[in-house]
This record gives sequence, C-alpha cells and structure tokens, in this order.
Amino acid sequence: MKPIHLLIAILFSCNLWLNPADAFAAEREQLSILTVSGTGNAVCAPDQAVISIGVSTHAEDASKAQEQNATRVTSIIEGLQSIGIAQADIQTNSYSFHPTYSRQENRENEISGYQVDNTLTVTVKDIKLTGNVIDTALSHGANQIHSLNFQIRDQKKLRKGALLAAIHDAREKAEIIAAGLGHRIIGIHHVSENTGSFRGREFNTLMLAKSADSTPIEAGTLSLDADVQIEFLLDN
Repeated sequence: MKPIHLLIAILFSCNLWLNPADAFAAEREQLSILTVSGTGNAVCAPDQAVISIGVSTHAEDASKAQEQNATRVTSIIEGLQSIGIAQADIQTNSYSFHPTYSRQENRENEISGYQVDNTLTVTVKDIKLTGNVIDTALSHGANQIHSLNFQIRDQKKLRKGALLAAIHDAREKAEIIAAGLGHRIIGIHHVSENTGSFRGREFNTLMLAKSADSTPIEAGTLSLDADVQIEFLLDN
C-alpha cells in the first residue's frame, strides 16, 4: 500500500473511532429538554420524645435554696428511673444560682434571697411513657415543664420516602406534558433536589398544663417535605 493511501486509511479509521461519541454529543445537544418540578411528602410516627423539666427554688438563705433544689432534682431523677427511664437519658441541661433583690423602695440593692434554677433534659425512648414522665416529674418536685419535642431517631427512611414521592410526582407530570406535545421521554439531562430539614413537633408550656388526673399526650405523626427539579430529554 502506498504511503498516501496508508495515511488516508489511518485517518479514516481514527475518524470512525471518534465519530460515535461526537455524534452522540451533537445529537444530545439537539434534543429538546423538558424541566419539571416535583414535590413529595412522607409521614411517620415519632419514636422518641425529649422533655425539658425545670426545678426553681428560692430561699432567704443561699445554702437552703441550693439544698431544696438538690433534694427535688434527686427525687425527680429517682422517680423517673423507677418508671423505666435510663440514667443515661437524663441530663442536666442548665443550672443557675443567683441572688434576688428587694423590690421595696430605697432597698433595691439589698439581697432578699437566693434563687436556684436547674433544668433536666429527659429523652423518652418509649413514647407511651411520655405522659407518665411529666406526671412523675411534677409529683416529685418539678415546677416547670419547658418543652416537649417529638422526634424520629432514624430519619433516613422518612427522607427516602419524601424524595421518592417527589421523583414520582415529577416523572408523572413530565410524561403527561411530553405526551401532550407528541414526544417521549428518552433520558435525563440534570437533576437537583431540595429536602427540607427535619423538625420535631414541639409543644410549649401552655400545652403541657397538668390535668387533674394525668397528663394525656398524643404523639401523632411527623412529616418531611422534599422538592426535586428534573430536566428530561425528549425525542425529536
């Protein structure tokens, strides 16, 4: 084979080797793109509760205020353990000790006593015990219930459910639009998602007022929302 013919043959075979990818890229650029947004929601029952319990004591004598507070907190912890709350699930969240001052005229700078505030955070891993935990704390000396927050320990399943629902919603919309335009979906060009941050359901102190008998607590359900935006490729 002559050198000139050999060179042409080599260039031709190189062209054949490169052309399929170039042709695919060129064809992809010419395809129509349909951008669709989808929303999804997943619902799940909470599997734990976090309760913030407070003890506030006041006395004219500093040591007496501290002693009263310590006695009450110890009683609360023992009471919670007696109903099945593990010691590891009871934590001191905050503690403060400070003087209080007289409100009488011309005596505002005089110390009238001392106040001690101690806050416990209790994680309840058995939802059915939530109301009992509140009642036990109050009956053993707690005088403040700051908050109750229902949570889910493992959020992966909830997040997956919300995302799959959002993807299904986007795909369903895209198929309807594509069919209406006389096209078919043949691929996906780009996907972006925005899953909302999970927030537990929180009750304030007014919602936690103690009833005459016991504190009824209904955990209900928690939900998570997800959004996706998908760019679908349509046939020509």
